[in-house]
Amino acid sequence: MLKIKNEISEILKNCDIDSLIRRMQAFTISKLGYSKKNYDGLEPLDFVFGVFEKALTGVRNWDKSKIDFDEFVFGSLKSDIYAAIEKKRRRTEVKDEEEIDESYILDIHVISNEVGFEDTTTQKIDYNTEKKNFLDKLKDAEATDIEILIFECWCDEIFKPQEIADFLELDVATIYNALKRLQKRRKTILQN
Repeated sequence: MLKIKNEISEILKNCDIDSLIRRMQAFTISKLGYSKKNYDGLEPLDFVFGVFEKALTGVRNWDKSKIDFDEFVFGSLKSDIYAAIEKKRRRTEVKDEEEIDESYILDIHVISNEVGFEDTTTQKIDYNTEKKNFLDKLKDAEATDIEILIFECWCDEIFKPQEIADFLELDVATIYNALKRLQKRRKTILQN
């Protein structure tokens, strides 16, 4: 894999990178249009550099025996754009305002016949099952009730110790102590 990363790095150094970036940017705009709301807070260049980052870090793997470099980067770009479109579509399909939008958790699996290769790096994540499994592991590791409550706060996107203390109606010093224990326990659980 290191060899492929080095090859990608060399190709990027030796190609007309400005032309490649302009073509990829134009491709992104042709698929998503000019409206800022279609980009979900990103810019067309964010998609382009996202492809380069994934290629250089090994998230996207290039099989040069099957496709050339241009096909690889444009296939990856097409996949990322498709994922952004599907993510936006899932968000608009939420009908009940009380329903929690967890679409940011899901990754769209690449359709191999569209891109020319199959991306096996992403899988669908079942958030509730993952949360339950980790809670069970915390209980097995003899986590205290406060540690479990802090983990549940994290799951509800409450991260700051003061906010957790206010939510649980405890003093912040107790929360800091429990946070230290929970972080150590979490590290141990993840290592096993």
